[in-house]
Amino acid sequence: MTRSIKHLSEVLESVDGLLLDQFGVLHDGEKAFPGAIECVQALQERGMPIVALSNSGRRAKPNADRLARLGFPMDAFKAVVTSGELTRDLLLQRLADNRLSRGGAVLLLSRENDRSLIDDLPLTGAREGEPVELVIISGNNPETHSREHYRRFLTPLAQAGVPAICANPDTTIYAGGQASYGPGLVAKDYADAGGEVVYLGKPDAAMFSAGLQALGPVTPDRCLMIGDSPRHDILGGNRAGCRTLLITSGVQAGTPDGETAADFSMEKLRF
Repeated sequence: MTRSIKHLSEVLESVDGLLLDQFGVLHDGEKAFPGAIECVQALQERGMPIVALSNSGRRAKPNADRLARLGFPMDAFKAVVTSGELTRDLLLQRLADNRLSRGGAVLLLSRENDRSLIDDLPLTGAREGEPVELVIISGNNPETHSREHYRRFLTPLAQAGVPAICANPDTTIYAGGQASYGPGLVAKDYADAGGEVVYLGKPDAAMFSAGLQALGPVTPDRCLMIGDSPRHDILGGNRAGCRTLLITSGVQAGTPDGETAADFSMEKLRF
């Protein structure tokens, strides 16, 4: 049964390290949530190791830069682990085993035209309508493009057998200060059109393995995963053997089922 708490300090005696989701827990992409910076500072003063674990389609550095820009003390985090970073590793692997050709054209869908996933790689960024050998869905722009817009130009690629990597499986994101459809739904439409899609990020085991490794000598049962998504944060944390805490005010918060029930819940992150 999920225990409702008001302050994180209520449960810290049973915790040796934290995995913290970003969006919906720490910030909305544009500003830190009230109390979140103070909570991270208090955890730092306590000496609690923290890793930011995010389904961001961007690499770790752009995410770390944003956390710093929003006012979070970056020396409080041991690492920032993102699904985008795992995607970068997969691209390197595919180049090494020739599943991606050097100089090959890829279609990268991202927010704010972020190219960090393919920067410095021997790949060519393509535009909509150009022939490609891979589609990378790292982000979407619901402020300017409807879900149907993506479906319309991606369906021919899916039907042609072009594989895709979804670097952010979130189905809901913050965009323009409100909840909008996420890249996970763009990837779902691609798969529904017949395309092969590899998903990277929470709740997959590889994401939590990377987060726990970055956290250091903390056993899963003494690690607390804090997130706002029952399907991504809580399910993945439960499967990894972590303690879990659901932030119920987050953009992805929904009604948990048995497998996605958290050990703890709180409305907003408060120390």
